[in-house]
Amino acid sequence: MHNQNTKTEATESTSDSSEKIEFEDMHLQVGHKMYLTLATYAKNSDEPNNAHATSMIGYVPGSTLIVTMPTSGQLTGSPFVEGDQISARLISGQNAYKFFTYVDKIIKIPYKFLHLSFPQNIQRQCFRKSRRIKCNYQATLAEETNPINIVDLSFYGAGINSTAPLGTPGSVVSLSFTIIVDDKEIPLSIRAIIRSSKQKNKNVIFSGVEFTEMKPDQTFTLRHLIYQEIVEHPESVM
Repeated sequence: MHNQNTKTEATESTSDSSEKIEFEDMHLQVGHKMYLTLATYAKNSDEPNNAHATSMIGYVPGSTLIVTMPTSGQLTGSPFVEGDQISARLISGQNAYKFFTYVDKIIKIPYKFLHLSFPQNIQRQCFRKSRRIKCNYQATLAEETNPINIVDLSFYGAGINSTAPLGTPGSVVSLSFTIIVDDKEIPLSIRAIIRSSKQKNKNVIFSGVEFTEMKPDQTFTLRHLIYQEIVEHPESVM
């Protein structure tokens, strides 16, 4: 088990602001989803993200945070061992949170779960409406037969690469593409206004579009995707 006296490591003390965030400020409920990554991966941008999904079971203030055992199709047994330092990321409300913790104890019987050291230095980042993620979605326009590629995505629009112009700025197009949320493929068909267009190189035109007339379920799904990507793949944030 990790030594309680070594929890105030330098890696834990880094913060996005001087504001003190308490655990209770995150307003977590039983079952809240979070993603755990070995700290060695989280600190090295050259390594794969290797985030493992888990859910909160409960906590004892100042003592322990209890979460379900993450599972992975590529691993057998536990992805962590006692003493591992890990980075935890989660979404709550309009904020993303991150903190470093340690695996204090692995419980396997009768149920598999982890006792983590109680979070001490929590970083909070408020979502900007303009927050974009890098992506690579094949898409089509109802007005065109040529395939296009969505290379960045936000709550309200997208950046698109194409070999031919999408249309003139100010015109409306019908954009169709499929995203993956919680391992499920979800098709979207969204109307969008072309806001900009420029020649990226000899073969590619880059266009910026703004989504319009979105249905509530489309807004929710797109927001869910972007939150998911920010937490699971922070390197994709632009």
